[in-house]
Amino acid sequence: MKIGIIVAMREEFLAVSACFGTSASEILGSFKVRRFSKVEAEFILIESGFGFNNAAMAAEVLIHDERPDLLISAGFCGAISEGLEVGDVVLAEQIVISDGKGVADVPILLSDIGAGLVTSQPGPDRQIVTGTFVSTSVITKKKLLATILAGCYRNPVVEMESGAIAIVAVENNIPMLAIRAVSDASTEELDFSIEEFCDADLRHVIPHKVMMTIIKKPRLIPQLIRLSRNSRKAAGSITSELTHLFSQF
Repeated sequence: MKIGIIVAMREEFLAVSACFGTSASEILGSFKVRRFSKVEAEFILIESGFGFNNAAMAAEVLIHDERPDLLISAGFCGAISEGLEVGDVVLAEQIVISDGKGVADVPILLSDIGAGLVTSQPGPDRQIVTGTFVSTSVITKKKLLATILAGCYRNPVVEMESGAIAIVAVENNIPMLAIRAVSDASTEELDFSIEEFCDADLRHVIPHKVMMTIIKKPRLIPQLIRLSRNSRKAAGSITSELTHLFSQF
């Protein structure tokens, strides 16, 4: 079995890599990848960069060059409603796309490979639930998304890539699993845009752009410190749950 795993950024790439151990990086198309093998499966981990376009391109490259049997969208997300805390893990039972005005359902061939994670809760420090992934093209206020969703979706979380990956996957008749760990709670509104931190293609965070943004917006410093701490906790959750998931291969 061949499994493609798509993450957006370096921290997520490292968190998934930690499930397997060491492996040299290589380039697939224009994307950084690592390959890992187990007895019954080969895993190709790809770092797409942020947003719909990058995620779709990464999925297309994986399918064209590797023809995986399963695609996994993994990484971090933001909780939209109360009840989800930092470090909790959400498996998508539904994916929608929002433009900040409404939502549109995304067709998806959901794999049941992660079902066992929800039935085997890890302990009191975090929970694993099924929920709705709300994919947006830009960072969108959670209060706005909560209003749009109107309480009609279970355990909604926001992220920026799974909707695009799902569309490419279903077009190619490939099942998909989307799994994310909460890195910012529903009360934490992100006060910056991805463009302020990244290169023009939204592939990489550029340190000097981060510093320039902080100089212009010093109010971001406490938030970025919290996000760094919370992302480490989310990374630990993703590593732990994917290690558990991949142990079946």
